[in-house]
Amino acid sequence: MKYQIKINDTSYDVEIMDDPRQDEVQVKVNGETFKVSAEDLSSPATVAAPVKKAAPAPVAVAAAAPVVSAGPGTVKSPLPGTINAIKVQVGQKVKPNDELCVLEAMKAMNVIRAQQEGTVARIHITVGAHVAHGAPLLDIE
Repeated sequence: MKYQIKINDTSYDVEIMDDPRQDEVQVKVNGETFKVSAEDLSSPATVAAPVKKAAPAPVAVAAAAPVVSAGPGTVKSPLPGTINAIKVQVGQKVKPNDELCVLEAMKAMNVIRAQQEGTVARIHITVGAHVAHGAPLLDIE
């Protein structure tokens, strides 16, 4: 997964080279490779040890795994993949087990279903979007 992030008016090209669900992953920041680890998926990654000798980009590695604040009704992606379909609209009422969206991962279509009753308050995704593990998909209030 490749990202371009901007921190204090400085842009960084960031590539997550391993499965982000692992405890320790390799990332490239502006062409330099680092091993990073995270305590949990909702907190930013921290530098474990550089893979090759280089001055690390101090804040860019911490921000390599995009973190979006999520509330209790936020439905998160259970795995990295591509959004194939969105089955709901903002304002639509849903109940447990209703289809919310379809996530394609490794050629398998994964139906993401509501875990709670409520109203779709916000949709964070679009069809064709690539999402990381733990990325917010939509909010149910």
